[in-house]
Amino acid sequence: MNVTNALISRIPRPLHRSASTTAATASDLVLFSLDEKTKVATLTLNSPSTFNALTVEMGEAFEDMITNRLVPGLKSGEVNANSLVLCGAGDKAFSAGGDLKWLKGLRHNPVHVNADNMISFYRSFLCIRDLQIPTIAAINGPAIGAGACLATACDMRVASSRSKIGYTFASLGIHAGMGGSHFLPLSIGRSLANEALLTGKIYSGDEALEVGLVNKLAQTDDSAAVKGEAMELAKKIAQQHPLAVRTMTKSIRLKEDEGLDAALRREAYAQAMCYARDDWGEGIDANVERRDGNFDDYLSK
Repeated sequence: MNVTNALISRIPRPLHRSASTTAATASDLVLFSLDEKTKVATLTLNSPSTFNALTVEMGEAFEDMITNRLVPGLKSGEVNANSLVLCGAGDKAFSAGGDLKWLKGLRHNPVHVNADNMISFYRSFLCIRDLQIPTIAAINGPAIGAGACLATACDMRVASSRSKIGYTFASLGIHAGMGGSHFLPLSIGRSLANEALLTGKIYSGDEALEVGLVNKLAQTDDSAAVKGEAMELAKKIAQQHPLAVRTMTKSIRLKEDEGLDAALRREAYAQAMCYARDDWGEGIDANVERRDGNFDDYLSK
């Protein structure tokens, strides 16, 4: 198997980079590889010590990789890939969700500032929808909150019986974000999405397969098996006619993305309102302390 990380050096580099993230940091937080024989690419969220939490810095690296390198590379042929697997580094998690410390600190910002911050944060990861090739999330462990939403934004998902996929926003005290309120109903239907979002439900891999949230389960529960199963699906796609695959991917996403921008704006503003409440942070504390949240009434400040 001819797998090369060196290929990334041939992908067009951006002219400008965010001042808050160094090239080394961007390279470390998001990794890319390509199997030139099978034409399957792999994108890895690389922060195993934080269970691959989605941070602002990782978002900047992710957006840089996709928008400034992979999309141009796929267009020019420098990146000769027909499908892509998104996974989390290590064997503990796909992504544990957003950076809770950062989110807790947003209570000090005005609502309109937080709304702008959140829409930028969502888009830094949801730019995966701009890739010209189909994407498969290899859910090699928990995918929680924003991590679950990122997986749901991929075209397909593979998990194992031990995978946990949770849209736990309500239990944390915030509206769903990262397109969760848009993509989840498309994946499992309105009624089940309502239940998942309004109760903070966490699906096991078996439950996720039953409701159609994931396409396949790996034969065993280890992380390598999940990634391997996702790679097999990606290889099968990559063997098909590349023009047919790219155009069908675009057609499907055009329908799915109708109303997405409005949904993201609504999510960002709703989350910003939640951050402004006096009880913001109680849900996070309760989660850390493994207890139910003690939230104030709706009309409380």
